[in-house]
Parts: sequence; C-alpha cells; structure tokens
Amino acid sequence: MRAIAEFAMRSRVRAVLLTMVGIPLISPAVLALVGLRRGSSDGLFVLAWAVLPIVAAAGAGYMTPLMAGLAISHFVAVLVGAHVLRVTRAWSWALVALTVAASVGILITARVSGGVMETLLQAVTEAAGGAASPEAQQLGKAFASEAQATGYLAWISVISAALALLLGRWWQATLYNPGGLQQELHQLRMPLPVAAVGMLLWMYCLVNEHFVFWGAVAAFPMLVAGICLIHWQVAQRGWGRGPLIALYVMLVIAALPLAGFLCGLALIDSWIDIRARTANKR
Repeated sequence: MRAIAEFAMRSRVRAVLLTMVGIPLISPAVLALVGLRRGSSDGLFVLAWAVLPIVAAAGAGYMTPLMAGLAISHFVAVLVGAHVLRVTRAWSWALVALTVAASVGILITARVSGGVMETLLQAVTEAAGGAASPEAQQLGKAFASEAQATGYLAWISVISAALALLLGRWWQATLYNPGGLQQELHQLRMPLPVAAVGMLLWMYCLVNEHFVFWGAVAAFPMLVAGICLIHWQVAQRGWGRGPLIALYVMLVIAALPLAGFLCGLALIDSWIDIRARTANKR
C-alpha cells in the first residue's frame, strides 16, 4: 500500500492515472492524499481528470445517471473532507464536512436521475425480466420509500468516503509524519453543539422508518468520535487489540444498540472532556 502512495506522489500525472482507473477505495484515497499533501489546487486538478471518464461513460450510455452521480459525489466528498482536514487539522470538522458533502451529493444525484427507487427498480426489472420478478419485489420490500433508499445510499457514501479519507491520511502519515494519524484520532472530540444536534437528529429519525438511514448519517461523526475514544482508552490502559476486535465484532452483531452507546459516549465526551478529566486524576 505504501508503494501506491509513493507512486502517486511522484507526479500529478501518476496521481491522475490512479484516480481515473476507478479502483474502489484506492482511487479516492489517492485523491485525498493529493488534497492533504499538495492542497486544493492540485486536488481539484486530479478530481477533474477523475470525473472525466465517468462523465464520458454516462454520456455514452455505459453508466446510468444514478451511478455516475454516485461516483462523482463520492470523489467530491473525499476531496472536501481532505481540504477541511488540511485547513483545520481537526478530524471533527473534516467528518462533518465530508458527511454534509456526501449527503448533498446524493440528494442532487437522486433529483437529477429521477429518483433512486425508480432507477433501481427499472434496472432490476430489465435485468430480471419483469416487475413481477422476485428481485423486483424484494427491492420494493427492502425500501419503504424514496427517502429511505436515498438515505441508505447516503449512509454507504459517507462510510466509504470516510474510509478513503482515512486511508489517504494514513498514507500521508506513513510517508511524511509516522505516528501522527494515531495521535489525531485518539484526540478526536466533537464540538458540543455539533454532537447535540447530531444526537437530536438521530433520535428524531429513529422513530420514522423512512428517515432511519438519514439519522445514521447525521450521527456518523459522533459514532466515529465514540470509536476513537474507545481506541484512546484501550491504548491508555494497555489492553491490547482484544477489546478493539470485540468492539468491531459487536458493531456487526448488534449495530444499533452499540451505535447508540458510542454516540452517547461521544456526546458526554463533548460535554465534560473525558480525556482531560482522566489526565487530571493521575
């Protein structure tokens, strides 16, 4: 993985080539690395070339407007997050900016493409051979409304964009500042107003099945902050990797209850600063 980062940073042409091939996670991470290391000017240059084949494929009919919009909004969200992280040096604001950019991109994409549900249903119907096919019926059962389908795509887009930004920042730390990323993440703490608004939005959306994924999107920065706080606590106690492995396994098995705990923990940390209080007690 380090070799990819070294290759990309040797010239803008190499960075462009890596983003244009469209390798999942790798290509947007290269864009993030360029934005973090060289600034928004080079980042926009690479972004323009990365978007070019997507626009060409959509124009030629090889990609649907929905798929093209998803790809473009994903790249844009990653670069926005990288720019904010470079300027503010704060993961909290970078995550908020990335989440907002990804969400706006998905909403615009849904609007331009004529609706997520309709586009997906049309694609499944054509592939399966009719609206009465089991695949088409399962799609209708999976999403209760357009808002739910759009929220699900936004949730996936936010997670994938955050992973790409994280990989890009890890590459930057590996090449230029070893150990810097771990310190940044261990100190990640959401501003109290942002945490409070995120928690309220999540609780509101939980009671409405149509907006449940949008609630998860709103709570995403807090969820990451809660995970980073656990990472910090484990490192401080010297507990090894066992608790972290258990944490991620539980996120798969019991995602909703554990996410609620982590978001609540992040809200408390935003209010009382758990790290500072722990340091004062020593």
